[in-house]
Amino acid sequence: MYHSNAKITQSRIETRYEVQKEECRPNGLHYDPAGDKLYIVDQGDGDLITVSDPRNNPQESVFKANSGKPSGVVTTNFGDQDTIFMASTYNLAITQVRGEEAVEVDVRGIGTGIVDFAQDLINGTHTGYHGLDWDGENHWASSPPGKAIFKMQLAETDTGTTVSACSWFPIAFGNRPHGLAWADEAKTQIWCNDSTLHTAYRYDVQTGTCLEILVLPQDAPQSHGMTIIDGHLWYCEDQTTARICEVIPL
Repeated sequence: MYHSNAKITQSRIETRYEVQKEECRPNGLHYDPAGDKLYIVDQGDGDLITVSDPRNNPQESVFKANSGKPSGVVTTNFGDQDTIFMASTYNLAITQVRGEEAVEVDVRGIGTGIVDFAQDLINGTHTGYHGLDWDGENHWASSPPGKAIFKMQLAETDTGTTVSACSWFPIAFGNRPHGLAWADEAKTQIWCNDSTLHTAYRYDVQTGTCLEILVLPQDAPQSHGMTIIDGHLWYCEDQTTARICEVIPL
């Protein structure tokens, strides 16, 4: 795969919000423009946090989803129902939330495994997806163990939701892909950040070609989950300050 023509953009960071929930570890992030709501997953206890009016008068609410150390979240209209999906990273699953009900969709063997920076590459902990997004028909997920971005078709059956088909393309650099966010309204290009490299990459989802490298300041808070608000990337920091930051290209 040929990446030498990728555009390189520098950036600066501004803190936009700090999660109020005590001891929160925000690891996944998604903005729903229709409802003006920011969704955050807490990797510490598996909660789903909803922030209404996040830019002007943020108000938090918490749902006990009990997801397995989640790392991603996305809102969808799956099966003609409003559905939130959370990447249940350490349960090798995707948590499906409808109303007050949360169930897990098994994704073992599809982008799951041991990350190559684990201390024990033979008996280490198996993990799964991190960032999630939705194109109106298919789910997209970043996979650190697979070092790839997956496109999945989910199907509802008599026994629950299952993965019915998938495809993927490898990431261009690094080994710790995390957040996902659509770069265009047509959903032909997607952003994916690498938490270790302090960068985000814009990909053509049809070819897997890396089109742009967005470089974060070296002293910026570490990026984890990611979303788009008003055309700019926002990301969450999984640290004690629980900051939500905006990336401003220079």
